[in-house]
Amino acid sequence: MRKSIACLIGAGLGTALAATSQISAQDRPLSGDLAEVYRAGGMNAAEWAFFQDSAQAAFDAAGNLFVLDRAAGHVVVIDPQGRLVRTFGRMGQGPGEFTMMMDLVVWRDGRSGVSDLGHAAIQVFTPEGGLERLVKMASGQGPAAILTGARTGLKADPLGNALIAPGPAAAQGRIVQMIGGALGEDMEVPDAEVDERGLERLGLDGDVVSATPILQGWRVPRGEASELGVDDLADLADLVARHLEPGFHWDPLPGGGIAYSDSSTYAVKIAGPEGEVIDVLRRPLSPEAVTERIREGTIDYRLRKTKEEFEKLSRNPELAGLLEGAASITPDMMETMREQVEKQGFYHEVPVVRGVRATWDGTLWIQRRGEEAWDDEGPIDVFGVDREYVGTLAADAPGMPAAFGPDGLVAYWEFDEMDMPTIIVKRLPVEVR
Repeated sequence: MRKSIACLIGAGLGTALAATSQISAQDRPLSGDLAEVYRAGGMNAAEWAFFQDSAQAAFDAAGNLFVLDRAAGHVVVIDPQGRLVRTFGRMGQGPGEFTMMMDLVVWRDGRSGVSDLGHAAIQVFTPEGGLERLVKMASGQGPAAILTGARTGLKADPLGNALIAPGPAAAQGRIVQMIGGALGEDMEVPDAEVDERGLERLGLDGDVVSATPILQGWRVPRGEASELGVDDLADLADLVARHLEPGFHWDPLPGGGIAYSDSSTYAVKIAGPEGEVIDVLRRPLSPEAVTERIREGTIDYRLRKTKEEFEKLSRNPELAGLLEGAASITPDMMETMREQVEKQGFYHEVPVVRGVRATWDGTLWIQRRGEEAWDDEGPIDVFGVDREYVGTLAADAPGMPAAFGPDGLVAYWEFDEMDMPTIIVKRLPVEVR
């Protein structure tokens, strides 16, 4: 009798864990202890390492780390021992200068690129930091060219002189037309073969970026996405994702393929260079149905994060003038924010996968949801280059790196009590590289 009761309790506990925390009895624990190689930044850093915020970072094949320092208006290059190699670029209007730095990409041979929204171009630099070429994001001049050609989330194509990027947002045409109407201009956006849940290869050989579609991920049918729909947002339904709607997570593989997740299930697709799916990685973890508790918890979390971000901006000396008189969020503001967050609606289930990254050698790190439905920083499953499951890094391990490099190098951002960032380079054990 006692054994039967214990079995029933165990079965119920196992079901609850699978539904709420996604902790599987089949997880194979991996050590999260990483050897530190060097660190740069912090309150007492050298001038070149006095970073104001976390930023994009990437390694080249020599182990040099490139950091996009938007506050300083340049790119910092750090060698494998943590010493400054060089900085390049500066704020300005000329070639090789930046007006609005967006994304940093680094190819394995040490060449790099910075997308500059002000120039509406990708600026490509040599391994020595000299300007190699400037490639416009779109033909034409003015706001229309900037708005229609803008791309974010750029990554270097391992196969050569190109980038991989999500396509233009599905609603971009409507947004551009609205802005054009406000400016008194007729702005048209060419039809795109993929949207922001798809990928394009952006060629950089000409004077203007050439876009070639690679793949289109699955998009939530908006009519079926929400249990909490709001009539007055019906016309904007394709502009705003529902809470807990499955993300589109992806990363290029060293051989030119792409790993991506586009649904709420644990199904990470491996595509070839042309976008054809050749494998799917799965684990026995299922999405959890969205409950009222999850809805309330998610809304509270979003509001708390928004308030924290606002308070952080309020402490920024550069924004003090703009935010003068608005250093705190009033109860009325909080209520308005809550109403807007509630109107956004919810997807009907909680997605399992929250991030997909490939290491330098092609091992895959797949981040799952955390204990709570709104927590994106849960355990990380590791699949080797043979696509076999290696094990799982616990949620309290170092987490997903800002960059993967050769010989197991990884870079993480860390903040002190004053919110000053330090970039820390560590080395991975062989089994998770």
